[in-house]
Amino acid sequence: MQSEGSEEGRRHSDSSGYDGSAMYTAAVAAGSELRSIFRDFLNMEPTSMLIRGLPGAGKTTLALELMQLMHEKYNCFYISTRVSLARLQRYFPWIIGYLKDESVLSYDKIERDSVIDLRLGSAAGTVELVIDTLINKKRALVVLDSWDALAKEIKHEDRMKMEKTMITVADTNDGFLLFVSEEPEMNTLSYLVDGIVTLGVRDDGDGVCIRSMHIDKMRGVALHNNTYAYTLLDSRFIPVPISRSNSMHCECRGCGDDDGCGSRSFHTIHAKDGFLSMGNTYMDGILHGGLRYGSTLLLEIDPGLDMVFLKAILVCMVLNTLNSKRKVLLDALDAPLSSILSSIIPFCTDEVKNLTIFSLSKIDTARMYEQWLMLPRRKNGRSIPNTLPLIVNINESNYSSSILAKYEEMKRMERSGDSSDRDRDRDRDGDGDGDDGVHAGTIPSRPILIILDNMYASNSKRYENMLLTSAKDNGDVAVIIERVGSGNIPYAKSISDVHLRLWGRNGVNLMHAVKPTLGTYAILLDGKMGYPAYSLLRMV
Repeated sequence: MQSEGSEEGRRHSDSSGYDGSAMYTAAVAAGSELRSIFRDFLNMEPTSMLIRGLPGAGKTTLALELMQLMHEKYNCFYISTRVSLARLQRYFPWIIGYLKDESVLSYDKIERDSVIDLRLGSAAGTVELVIDTLINKKRALVVLDSWDALAKEIKHEDRMKMEKTMITVADTNDGFLLFVSEEPEMNTLSYLVDGIVTLGVRDDGDGVCIRSMHIDKMRGVALHNNTYAYTLLDSRFIPVPISRSNSMHCECRGCGDDDGCGSRSFHTIHAKDGFLSMGNTYMDGILHGGLRYGSTLLLEIDPGLDMVFLKAILVCMVLNTLNSKRKVLLDALDAPLSSILSSIIPFCTDEVKNLTIFSLSKIDTARMYEQWLMLPRRKNGRSIPNTLPLIVNINESNYSSSILAKYEEMKRMERSGDSSDRDRDRDRDGDGDGDDGVHAGTIPSRPILIILDNMYASNSKRYENMLLTSAKDNGDVAVIIERVGSGNIPYAKSISDVHLRLWGRNGVNLMHAVKPTLGTYAILLDGKMGYPAYSLLRMV
């Protein structure tokens, strides 16, 4: 975690190579959560509030964000005991425009300035200034940052008297007083103010720390949730929206093209040479382009993760791979087959024939095929016939050998196929990737995507070793899904080129790039696209 106002927090891009403009769009969208959290409290026009936390927690950032939320209803003043206006504007450039630019910070020029610098002042002088501002300025909002830097030098009784006086004056003159404190546990304001927010950091294991905002009190407001994860991306205070799985549902699932029925086709991402796209611009950016040919991705899943988020990541990968005219082998032993089909088939046309699903479900495949063949499908405004994936019914004793056999069959067919036909398909698709630096006959121009979600069942390690080794040698891409605590984790880590850990806490689902080390991100679902989609918000 970086300290408040740090260079990392101010950058629009990060060391992962991610395009910061796309990340910033997610940050702006998530920033609306701040308004919804405090809306009911601020609508009651409270008199006072306390923001407390250790240095670097983001107290000043939150105070400035709240000031911005209320600047149309109040005349806002920021009184600082520790930082000048010039530094504030350097750390938080977005405040320029609603806090005045003048840098003359003295009591005798308060008529012109909205930021007062009292780093060399006294507690008594500060109280006098606050009271004068509340009385003489109509509906004044005063941020006092940090009050305890001065108040800790005075007696306890005098301090409480000063605080009561300032709050009473704010109440009498329809003002609002916002205290910022670096004494989370030792302050005298807790019983006086209308609202208390505590900022801190929680340890989520493996060296990952997440900023956490706890609402201790909001007088007169029923709190349905009082703990939020937040990020200081771009020096903004952005609470992570509480995840709601139902936001993943698409309005229309029977249409694979944007024909006015409320749904849109999946937007295929054409990866750069030598890479297979994750089907998501955020994820591709973080991973410097996606998954390199011949690489293995480990998705380590914590029991607290909402599995809808894992599904979104996998579905985007599968859809993008299929729509790029590549083949996919999907181990679906632990997932309902109907759920998988409903997430993939409506967003593919004839490309879905390149999908092979291995399932333990005892299903009547003929009946399921008939059901999906009846789905209305359109492309470029015309009805088109449905095609379906190959569904292979297997059991736990032969699933690994069956997957390996199917994979080897695909590779034989590819090697015996006409490469010129593949080139024509690639050119028609407009992809054009995958040829540079690839040796003919060694690594295919269109790698197969293999997703394994049930490793080592019934002592099948030998077959899976052969499958993963062959995939790497052939330039194909493998994805291994393992649960935290699984005995397979050490082996999966040893062979993986990319390791992503996914977990959930308090309604927030997160991803940490363990290998390579590329930071921590909140996963945000987006059901408005008409197909399974998500964005990533950098946690700094």
